[in-house]
Amino acid sequence: MANGTAVSAPSAAMISDQALAAACTPQAMQKVASALGEGVTVKAIPNGATVPGGARFHASAGESPAFCQAVGSFVTNPATGKTANFMATFPANWNGKYMQVGCSGHCGQFFVSDPAMPTIVITSQGKPMDAINRGYAIFATDEGHTGLAGGTWATKGPGQIDQDAIDDLYYRADEVLSKLGKNFTKAFYGTLRNRPQTIAYSYFNGCSGGGRDALVAATRFPQAFDGIISGSPYNAAGAAFQFAGVPVAALRSPGAVITAELAALIPPIVAAQCDKLDGVEDGLIQNPAACNFVPERDLPICKPGESGGKCFTKEQAETVSTLISAVTDENGEIVQPGLSVSDMQGMSFKTPKRPDDLAALEPFPGSDNGDVAGNGYWPLADAMLKVFVHGNDPNFHSRSVVSFARGGNGQVTNYHIVVPSSEVALLRRKAQTGIGHFVEGFDPLMRSKTRLMIWHNLSDNVLTPYASTNLYNKLAARHGGYARLQQSVRLFGLPGTPHCSMGGAGPNSFDAMGAMEKWVEQGQAPEALWATNYAVNGFGVKQFDKAPGRTMPLCKYPEMARYKGTGDVNDGHNWECPANDRRMLGVGESGRQAGVTIPRT
Repeated sequence: MANGTAVSAPSAAMISDQALAAACTPQAMQKVASALGEGVTVKAIPNGATVPGGARFHASAGESPAFCQAVGSFVTNPATGKTANFMATFPANWNGKYMQVGCSGHCGQFFVSDPAMPTIVITSQGKPMDAINRGYAIFATDEGHTGLAGGTWATKGPGQIDQDAIDDLYYRADEVLSKLGKNFTKAFYGTLRNRPQTIAYSYFNGCSGGGRDALVAATRFPQAFDGIISGSPYNAAGAAFQFAGVPVAALRSPGAVITAELAALIPPIVAAQCDKLDGVEDGLIQNPAACNFVPERDLPICKPGESGGKCFTKEQAETVSTLISAVTDENGEIVQPGLSVSDMQGMSFKTPKRPDDLAALEPFPGSDNGDVAGNGYWPLADAMLKVFVHGNDPNFHSRSVVSFARGGNGQVTNYHIVVPSSEVALLRRKAQTGIGHFVEGFDPLMRSKTRLMIWHNLSDNVLTPYASTNLYNKLAARHGGYARLQQSVRLFGLPGTPHCSMGGAGPNSFDAMGAMEKWVEQGQAPEALWATNYAVNGFGVKQFDKAPGRTMPLCKYPEMARYKGTGDVNDGHNWECPANDRRMLGVGESGRQAGVTIPRT
């Protein structure tokens, strides 16, 4: 439908394995693609190893239907011939619907957007093969480049960048694909069914970088989708400064670095203060913003001569403060909220190999190699600041925009990162098309029939949940309050879960797609989402073959789940979402220092 007249979904008549297999060859696929006249080439691609040769047929197995996957390239800018790669998945039981899946980080891969891989649950809530089993035609793109690097792919030499490639990352590849993917889908199934096909409903789904993709779609081309799901969205406008500032804080002295062992000391201290704030001590902090944790006051500070990894130096406590305090400009204006205090992890403090010269202008050369586990998030910051914004200027150094302060103007007074307002303005201007957090950008969506679901992990160790709650609070103020906003946009928080639900003790898995379908297709807006905890493997992928853990309802923001007072706290049936509850708006010292803002509505 995509904001047009409602179209009944075609019956999901199963296409035979034999018929689908015959259509799932590079030659047959190219014939369909060529007829579109949209610059599509079906071929093997460097980042599409799961689909060798350009097309691959998967026979039906167990509860899953047969499906065909195709990869190749498509033209994103006819004026220059710029292309991006795509992956298409066509199930035998097509339900008449289209789904586009977001990427992660600065993209360049299909690791989290291949719906046939277990890793799909990182960017899309639910279980592996869900979208295929439900009959969706599914498209994804690498956003115009290959590889996991943050920004080296966009460099052409000193002072030279590939703006065409950056535009594909920011918005263009997804926007072009939103039209091309639907046309390809209709043509492919039209060939198989020997009659013209229509798209009944279309959806977008992504987390992290894919959550950014989703918000960019919501603010730039919302008419392309009936429902958009944005998980833990990456706010490029502010995260770059945070990703740069925390590693630089660790370089202030030899005694400023936070080791994994030290980081592990923090969560029990925070839990002792904050776990009971929601009315029950159950291992989950539902509203970390309501806490009153202050690193330099509440962490064990080393006494003179004391060491051994059981206490924090003054510089180490300050480094912790830079992570959970908002980034501000020199006027005290909040640029990027700090991370939540709950379930802090050592990975949040990860930096590339420390330089011998702690004052080096380029402290982490060669770190933009795609190794997030080894290098943390500095490469994303350096890509955004040095490459995308400053045009790979050899005389610009990302470190130079970062300083630190205590006190000053505004609500953030703890030790925190400070960046020049001029740099903030420059980034927002240069990267405007790739930022989905501008409040005014949602005006067209609010006037449309498109529905937007945002969800965010409340113990997110990469992208602060307060970027989402601040955005939602501002949207409520702009559009007449929470009740009015909830007609089009709903926000859900997942307590006790890290980035994109890749672990945690909290409820980390729920059926986002099923909830969105009911909202869009049946008019049943989600009041709460039933969520379950699953253990994860070493890649952060949930292990659905293991026994599930606790269950819990995820209440629509600003409601908070309330324990009924009896029964097992790990059983979601003993919790409820009180109507008109606003306890998620509660802000303590932790939230204030993190830059949580609650405008009047």
